[in-house]
Amino acid sequence: MSATDTTVALPLPDSLLAALEEAEREHPEACMVLRAVRSDVGAIIDFEWLWANPAAARALGHDAEFLRGRRLGEVSAPDGLADRMDVLRQVVESGRPRADNFAEGEVWLQSTAVPLRDGVLVRLRDVTSAQRMEEGLRDTLDWVRDVLESMPDAFFTVDTDWRITYVNRKAAALTGHTQETLFRRVLWEACPEMCGTPMERALREVATEEGYRLFELRTARERWHEVHTWSSGRNISAYARDVTDKKRVQAERDALLAREHSGRLEAEALAQRRTHELMAARERLVQSEKLAMAGQLAAGVGHEINNPLSYVAGNLQFAVEQLTALARRAGAGPAVQASLGEALEALREAREGAERIRVIVRDLQTFARADELRLSPVDVHTALEFGISLAMTHLRSRAQVERCFGQVPQALAHEARLGQVFLHLLINAAHAIPTGDFEGHRVTVTTRREGAWVLVEVSDTGLGMTPEVLQRAFEPFFTTRPLGEGTGLGLSICLGLVRSMHGELTATSIPGMGSTFQVRLPVAEASVQPQVPAVREADGPRRKRVLVVDDEPQLTAVLRRMLGRQHDVVVAHSGREALALLEQDDAFDRVFCDLMMADLTGMDVHAELSRRRPELLSRFVFMTGGSFTERARTFLQAVPLPRIDKPFEPGLLLALVDSSPPRPGSSSGTPRAKAGQAGP
Repeated sequence: MSATDTTVALPLPDSLLAALEEAEREHPEACMVLRAVRSDVGAIIDFEWLWANPAAARALGHDAEFLRGRRLGEVSAPDGLADRMDVLRQVVESGRPRADNFAEGEVWLQSTAVPLRDGVLVRLRDVTSAQRMEEGLRDTLDWVRDVLESMPDAFFTVDTDWRITYVNRKAAALTGHTQETLFRRVLWEACPEMCGTPMERALREVATEEGYRLFELRTARERWHEVHTWSSGRNISAYARDVTDKKRVQAERDALLAREHSGRLEAEALAQRRTHELMAARERLVQSEKLAMAGQLAAGVGHEINNPLSYVAGNLQFAVEQLTALARRAGAGPAVQASLGEALEALREAREGAERIRVIVRDLQTFARADELRLSPVDVHTALEFGISLAMTHLRSRAQVERCFGQVPQALAHEARLGQVFLHLLINAAHAIPTGDFEGHRVTVTTRREGAWVLVEVSDTGLGMTPEVLQRAFEPFFTTRPLGEGTGLGLSICLGLVRSMHGELTATSIPGMGSTFQVRLPVAEASVQPQVPAVREADGPRRKRVLVVDDEPQLTAVLRRMLGRQHDVVVAHSGREALALLEQDDAFDRVFCDLMMADLTGMDVHAELSRRRPELLSRFVFMTGGSFTERARTFLQAVPLPRIDKPFEPGLLLALVDSSPPRPGSSSGTPRAKAGQAGP
């Protein structure tokens, strides 16, 4: 039976009630008819049951027959159907149906009341399950809302028309609006700042594809959010979590990694530089060791050569003098004069050869002094000649050597190292010139003075260098020669040697026209050079006594020949013999003592006399063929006594004898030797 506005007159006929009972007996919904009970004045004060189907009786917990004729308050609980008295009265009085829900004990019922004349027809439906589900859903929604509102992240949803269906407080705060002003508004109108951003692109992609997107969005100058967007039915949801701290930590980590990477690259570059420096140092050490070995060899060979060279040169000089005097004597025939002249010419050529040997040995001994660090006045022309003589084997097949020497003072330098620099520059110039055109190429050596500097230039007409090669010419290990033909250390070592002498080495070059290397050295302060004492003619032919100490018999013999015509010469063939002789006879005006001897060296003789007879030391002159030991170098630097290098000039020997200091008790003429004097 449906609810209508039709009013049915009561009481209903029994046939109508029977038909209603028959129709509603099996109906699952409860159905009942109640008649209004009025007071004397006609007011409705209660309702009584006229009829109820079985479902209504079960809902009310009574039998249908029990309900018939009973009033509402007698059957229903006060908070149940009986509590609906006012609702039923309004339905009767207004003639309009009414529907609402109420609880009958533990059961929730949905009531629909249709007015009858002076009564109502009531249908009851059990909606307990639906009511509980609705309440549970309402509670769940309230919980979800509380969660979304209390979380620190932003959340909002939009429908298919882009209207905002939900926005929590955090999301509203990010937009600068309130929840009320945003709700049900179109997203792009409410938040126009989102247009054209990654946020809009992601939301539209999700709406089109019904998928999921995750991206990072910069929401303020220093704020970053991680945004999740997804499609949920008819809505699109967006969740944004603040990741500013995470981004800051990530940026710091990236910066740290960048610094570590940069530091690693710097460390690798530093290690590479250090490796190159160590390799350069190793090469320099090898070079130094080679030079040291060459120096030791040169010193040893020079010492061994100078001793025989001394008596070779001395005997040649003696022979030339004797034959010259013989040739001047009258009475010799033309044939004899011719023979003597030819013999003299041969001896002079031999003497020139000995002189050349002496110069070569001197140049070799330059290497022996390469490790001495003391700077002294150096004649750059002498150093250049040394370099040219040693480099000539490289130059003679490639170019002509031109000397443009100016008037220059001595430079403050190291003779051996300067000679090495010039030697390398000359060899370098030779290698820059191709072979086969000797007449067409020149190596020019120029010297001049510029203010406080002495300038030496080595120029060649070779291939020259490009600007890129010139810029790296002095770098260690840089070379343009094929592998195995150069280490690239030569110019670098030269630069270091020149700078160690407080000078500078520079280069200029034009490709195809040649190169020029310029060495600048400071001018040495003027110093007074000791002069070789001249023979004092005023003293007349006064003979002096000379002691020669040397373990080379040939050398002592030549000294006796060179000095014996003007002075008395006594010979001792060892240091020990010399000490024994001086103990018996100390009446010598000059003592020539070799520095290096087999048994006792000249240094040992000096040490012994310093202890026992120091007054004799002023008469000593030390002879050396090349001091190649550290002790010898130190001794010569520390002892202020005359020193002559083998081979020697006769004039120098005679001058040293003539300039000998006065001997106590000496007089003109030949002094007598003490008892036990050793003879010649």
